[in-house]
Amino acid sequence: MLNPYFLNNSKQEQNLIQSLVNEQLQMYGIEIYYIPRRYVKKNTVIREVIQSEFDNAYPIEAYLDSYEGYGGQGTILSKFGIEEQDDLTLVVSRERYENYITPLIKDIPNIELATRPKEGDLIYFPLGDRLFEINYVEHEQPFYQLQKNYVYTLKCQLYRYEDEVLDTGVETIDDEIEKIGYIQKLQLIGVATPSTASVIGICSGAVSSINVTNMGGGYSSEPIVAISSAPTGGIDAKAFAVLTNDYIGCDGTKGGTITAVHLINPGCGYTVKPTITITGGGGGGAIAEVVGIETIGGIKPINITSGGSGYVGAPTVGISTPVHVGAAATATLDIPLNVGAGASVIDTTISVGVATYLFPGGTTGGVFYKTAPTVTFSPPTGTGNNATVTATIQDIAISGGRVNSLTITDEGKFYTSTPTVTIAHPGVSIATATIGIAGSSINPSSIAFSTTGRAYTSSPTVAITTSGTMDAPTVVAVGIATIHPITGVVTAVSFNNDDVWAVGTSATIGAGYTVAPSISFGSPSPVQATATATISIGGSVTSLAIGNSGFGYISAPTVTISAPAGVTTQFTAIGIATIRFNSISTTGTLSTTSTSITGISTAGIIVGDRVRLSVGHDSLYNFIPGGTFISGIGAGSVTISQASTNVGIATSVFEFGIDQCGIVTGINLTYGGGGYLSPPTVTISNDSRFKNYVDIQPGVATAIGVANTSAAGVVTSVTITNSGSQYVLTPTITISEPVSTSTGSFIFNEVVTGATSGTTARVKSYDAANNVLEVSIVDGTFTPGETIVGSESGARHSMKSQDKFDTVDPFADNDTIELIADDIIDFSKINPFGMP
Repeated sequence: MLNPYFLNNSKQEQNLIQSLVNEQLQMYGIEIYYIPRRYVKKNTVIREVIQSEFDNAYPIEAYLDSYEGYGGQGTILSKFGIEEQDDLTLVVSRERYENYITPLIKDIPNIELATRPKEGDLIYFPLGDRLFEINYVEHEQPFYQLQKNYVYTLKCQLYRYEDEVLDTGVETIDDEIEKIGYIQKLQLIGVATPSTASVIGICSGAVSSINVTNMGGGYSSEPIVAISSAPTGGIDAKAFAVLTNDYIGCDGTKGGTITAVHLINPGCGYTVKPTITITGGGGGGAIAEVVGIETIGGIKPINITSGGSGYVGAPTVGISTPVHVGAAATATLDIPLNVGAGASVIDTTISVGVATYLFPGGTTGGVFYKTAPTVTFSPPTGTGNNATVTATIQDIAISGGRVNSLTITDEGKFYTSTPTVTIAHPGVSIATATIGIAGSSINPSSIAFSTTGRAYTSSPTVAITTSGTMDAPTVVAVGIATIHPITGVVTAVSFNNDDVWAVGTSATIGAGYTVAPSISFGSPSPVQATATATISIGGSVTSLAIGNSGFGYISAPTVTISAPAGVTTQFTAIGIATIRFNSISTTGTLSTTSTSITGISTAGIIVGDRVRLSVGHDSLYNFIPGGTFISGIGAGSVTISQASTNVGIATSVFEFGIDQCGIVTGINLTYGGGGYLSPPTVTISNDSRFKNYVDIQPGVATAIGVANTSAAGVVTSVTITNSGSQYVLTPTITISEPVSTSTGSFIFNEVVTGATSGTTARVKSYDAANNVLEVSIVDGTFTPGETIVGSESGARHSMKSQDKFDTVDPFADNDTIELIADDIIDFSKINPFGMP
């Protein structure tokens, strides 16, 4: 029997030791994360864990017992390859675990043991940024001091990832498995973004196209295509071979053959066709030749300005048809009423173009129009502004204060309807005066006006009143006022009906007044002036008409015009182009070896027109040199650029211009617009809808390009199969739009699901630039073409293809060994181990 006088299991002493242990761990320990394992799925027979997850992490202090470094065998070479077998020993407080971690995890589903640390749970060791798995928990050492245990000793080994879900929400923990494990790469189709490209320019002496005359065979990789150099000052052409394995050779097997050669750069400055040599690639026999050289206007390389994304296959490439030069024009504005005010377009002038191919004398009005092109004027700038007006009035002594005139100081702009004109009211001025008494009656001579008022159209009433403590008169005085016939001011007040203006009235000085009464006058009748505005088709106020000149103004009133409601596009000028489509044939006289054709009608002829004989220009008797053009136009005569070769005076029919080569001769303004502060830009369309250059001029050809895309659905280049011919202007290029419906970006560790197959996986990483999604813990097989949907991000991307599972391990050499073995043993044509 134990001695009852010695307490070996005192609660107080046990608590003291536990407190000291806790304090020492918090002082000398490190903070780790305890990560409990959730057993999601187990084999019921042998209790093998099939699926588990780590989705919670709890910080707790621990003492690092492995003070000399990691334990275990370290990095070793085993029969399974290179392995890391680092060990770690940690000591944690029993009380801290039971009071802090146990309550947090005991109600979490699939946690098998919550009362103490469990073998199989993980520890995140922040000093090494590594995960360790608990192999053994020693819970009885030190052995029952004061009959109680105070710590857990955790024996841990470096964690070997086996496709468990690690999603604790702590980034530094979760990223430990981001690049390890069985990872499958899904090539997705990116968000649909159109690709754009531009042609660098045009040049002469470019390779037109390359024709493969012998496809060769046996090529395992793309061979090198070498094109002989251009002459000095030129640019060498560059090309690449298109390799395919679809053709069956003479031995009955499929092998690499060359189906086409595309131009990367057609080159410039070639005068003869260069030679082509195809070498390398493991095969031979392929032969290709240059079809021709474009002496005029082949295109240079095509530059990708944006690769776009979301392309499932190669998009179509459209290179604009050669159109030759277009017309240009300048606009002339009307002179505004006020400096700085807006104005309308009143005229357009067709510009003279520079000398160019087929037109050494310039191209006034562009060339090769088959129909009249569209004309576009840029809209006026700025916003609408109010018209402003100033008023003048007639002398009040002459008119009584009436508005005499309205002058527009700013016409305003962008009025779509007649604005309201408001002229300020003249104001009301009532006559005021004082009056005295003589005895007990009114003293008429004592009236004193402080203001005589104005704008009275009739004599105002006069009121003589008493108020307050005044005694009421025995007879109320009656006064009669008179006004000036023009100004409408009160001029006098009569209390005697003998006065001219008071005859027949009851005017009287009254009686019984003890103090002077008050005198007041009725209100005048001033009249507010009115006016109406007129606006032009250009949206400006052009005139004002006074409707009522008003009455009673003593100074010029303020005039306000309501604000405009229009916008710039409503006042954009509109015009229609006119063209000369056919050449002009007319009779004229040309002296011997002269540069002047006289006696000619110059109607329709313009500077730069080609000149030749209407009949016989291709005969031996032709005397107009080739390339001759109009250099000047006079009265009944024209000057040509080269002297004729005739030996006598020749009166002949001459042809001016090129038949069916339309030239813009002018622009008919249908609407001059309004509100322009500066002449607008005039744009005359020059696209192929209106041009017939490719139809009229022999040898004109449109360039052809082919787009190349990456596995990520991005356009990487546009190669050239035909560089075109006789381009005068650099063509534009269009690339068809992608049809992808992909949206959003996937996030690490979220679950993604195949919309068709129902297959799920965990996201390892997502490369939005290359549209590659890396996933692990895949529970099925994704189907190419199906939509991959993110459970948290909501991202949706169609899948283009998928790679096989790949084990990612820092020491794994399986891929390297396989590649070397493939070089040793050839499976490309037959099975070296026998058939099948």
